[in-house]
Amino acid sequence: MARQFFVLGIGGTGMRCIESLIHLCAMGMFDDTDIHLLALDTDKNNGNFSRLKEVKDAYCNTKGQDKANRVALKNSFFSANINYYEFSPNYEQKSTFKAVFNYGDTQYNHREETDLADLVLSENVEDFNLRHGYRAQTHLGSMMMYHSILEAAKSPANNELKLFLSELIRASQNGQPRVFILGSVFGGTGASSIPIIPQAISKAAEIMSNGAANVLRSAYFGSTLLTAYFSFRAPSGGELNNQKIIATSDKFALNSQVAMMFYDDDATVKSTYQKFYMLGTDNLSWNPMQRKEDTITQTITGGEQQKNDSHYIELLAACAALDFYNTDENQLQQNKDLHKTDYEYRAVSESGKLDFEDFVGKERAKEFAQKFGMLIAFSLFCNGKDDFVESVRSGGQKEIQEFVEMDITQAKSLREYFNLFFVKQVGDNLQEGWLRQIHRSAGGQDAFLFNANLFSPMTFKELMKMDWNKCIYRNEGIGKDNTYSKSGVLGFGSLFDPFKKQFIQTRDTTKEWQNLTNKGEQLYKLIFDTLAKLYKFN
Repeated sequence: MARQFFVLGIGGTGMRCIESLIHLCAMGMFDDTDIHLLALDTDKNNGNFSRLKEVKDAYCNTKGQDKANRVALKNSFFSANINYYEFSPNYEQKSTFKAVFNYGDTQYNHREETDLADLVLSENVEDFNLRHGYRAQTHLGSMMMYHSILEAAKSPANNELKLFLSELIRASQNGQPRVFILGSVFGGTGASSIPIIPQAISKAAEIMSNGAANVLRSAYFGSTLLTAYFSFRAPSGGELNNQKIIATSDKFALNSQVAMMFYDDDATVKSTYQKFYMLGTDNLSWNPMQRKEDTITQTITGGEQQKNDSHYIELLAACAALDFYNTDENQLQQNKDLHKTDYEYRAVSESGKLDFEDFVGKERAKEFAQKFGMLIAFSLFCNGKDDFVESVRSGGQKEIQEFVEMDITQAKSLREYFNLFFVKQVGDNLQEGWLRQIHRSAGGQDAFLFNANLFSPMTFKELMKMDWNKCIYRNEGIGKDNTYSKSGVLGFGSLFDPFKKQFIQTRDTTKEWQNLTNKGEQLYKLIFDTLAKLYKFN
């Protein structure tokens, strides 16, 4: 039976961290796992929220349109079975604290309660619009998010939060599930939610199960403590006057400092979390909206326009979730019994170069390099004129006829996924996907894991001329010897021919792919094994 893993991504940063985690799933880093992903944000129209859903839809439909037939696999691409849920507090009708709190009636009937609210909340905090999040007002956000989760659990109507909690209740009654929270500590929604999420979802599960479930007692909890790593334009005086409250990036470093002091000192947090992963960068020079700078005329507080580019620190956060997932249970249980929290961090080279072990440690560095590089190669074989999957599905390869019954939506979804993963062809130009964005965030050139030549093509024609058989990995470290030869005299031939030859040989000499019933997943398994042999990792 597949292992169960529960992951919550909170706020805009949490959305992008989940996006990176989905790409880890596509590589095959979460083999034989049912992953329950809950995307939690106050701003349901956030651009990062919508991009996450695009990536999630492409991934899930690559495995097949029928959700009931999707299963977790081993040693293949797209091996994890992702179950996705989302939850946003409803601030459409009541969009300010005063409206939610029913301030007018409360002031009349329970003056002491409004006096207390006025003591801890300024007038602007009580009056700003909550639809775009909590805007670094964590004292307000923690209270609002906690009660929103409980209200959703009490609601007689079905909602996706309750579906997520139902799975968590089932897992907690049959074992000790692992719950990991992805988000930042310097902003609004994530910073507000990380401290209270274990208690909130445990109380909500108790409500739903009539007291039968105690998630706080049975589950192991881990989280990122992701400090400030980007900045954006400061708001004008007019914007501040209009919006009441706007989070400004000049306060992010201070917010991070104060948050770390809280997590180091708070006994309740330490009694609920078994592991924290401390992540951050040494400066705030990254502008996640840089490509749109010329079209931005005001500070973006949320909504569709807030679609930040991805950053390598979000992949590090996703790898923290992977580490927590693989942590020895005895260690987690000991921490739980002692009300102890382990604080994990990893220093990178002073040169600024990021290596595979920086993300997953020495023990898993080779596996990570292999699976990451193979997914890149797979994307390139599906991005060019020789779209292998579509060619096989449509019967275009006479020697390969086993997959003509593959659902066409799987092939289309695979192409959509790879457009989001690496690059998308727009005319003869290339539109950046996730991988190109995180490469740029690391400083470009060969600072991020792979050969700089992989990221140099600016046009589709240049991309197809690239010898990715020998330029996926850098010329040093893990992967430097993992290449394969092209066909033709002196290697001037095709990249596709040796791939196809090895694919046919793998098909004819292996049996594992035949154990799968889904034609698309049979094909992905064979491609996985073929690339492993070509790049000589086996």
